[in-house]
Amino acid sequence: LLPVGFVVWIISTIWILYTTLHLLPLLQLYEDPQNRDQIRYKRGVLQACISQALTFMMMICYLASILTDPGGIPDTPEWRQEITTREGRRRRNSGESDEKAKQKGHNKSFEVKHTGERRFCKWCDKFKPDRCHHCRVCKSCILRMDHHCPWIANCVGFRNHKYFLLLVFYSLVTVDYIVFTMSESVSRTITEETPARRRFLLVFCMTLSVIMCTLLHVFLGLHIMLTCRATTTIEFCEKRHRRVDAMNCVSYDHGICANLKAVLGHNPLFWLIPCGPPEGSGLYFDVAKNPKAMTSSADGSAAAGSLQDKLKDMRDAPRDLGGG
Repeated sequence: LLPVGFVVWIISTIWILYTTLHLLPLLQLYEDPQNRDQIRYKRGVLQACISQALTFMMMICYLASILTDPGGIPDTPEWRQEITTREGRRRRNSGESDEKAKQKGHNKSFEVKHTGERRFCKWCDKFKPDRCHHCRVCKSCILRMDHHCPWIANCVGFRNHKYFLLLVFYSLVTVDYIVFTMSESVSRTITEETPARRRFLLVFCMTLSVIMCTLLHVFLGLHIMLTCRATTTIEFCEKRHRRVDAMNCVSYDHGICANLKAVLGHNPLFWLIPCGPPEGSGLYFDVAKNPKAMTSSADGSAAAGSLQDKLKDMRDAPRDLGGG
């Protein structure tokens, strides 16, 4: 819970300093209404409404990211090893082919081990659906797991991925707005006589906001890129740092619009609202019809590996011919 407490401290610090050092002086609440600067007052009301609305949306998304279950493997027969083994023996005894079993709905998974076997979690004692991974922190398998985020004390998975993206988005918009509007108060401390304590707190709030703004820009850009490519953080890291077999090069990329709908929901009108989660169970995902059109870096690594194998065979060919 320490990372969550740190995030709450940052949010509270920026909010309190921004409200007391910037908004309240603009609103001039302690001044006689007849003596107020009406231009500054109206600007303060507008900035207060926008900043508080953005902060409210950010906190709603933050709570939704923490409290929403990312999704786990159901305790149904098709995911249990012993039941699946009995089903396989039944098909062999009845002479049912694997092709007929697939037509009936069995074995819908496309991701397999390098040995060609179905992926299995030894900790949960269940077969893994596509894009599912086991989190050792949460001690469970997470559907379409993106990563475990200590800042929300939860995994980012199929059911709360939208809330996590909206959390980063509204955090960035809120901090950007604070930096943009509070620059007026910071500049006034340079041209006007200001107490040292007030000047220090304004500069501290601005510095903290700029740091968070920079980090959130990079973080949101990365996750937007991954979402548009229908790739999770785990899949991106695995395909980038490991050699992926051709049989495991499964693409879920159906175009930017379809990829966004798979995470943010089917109706674009609700994309920026923390409601309307994506459709489906998170157990099965449609595979792209043209796997060669993958936008991830897995193509490059797989192609490079294939090219290296061909070059090695060409180097070994004369040696084999010479040896008879």
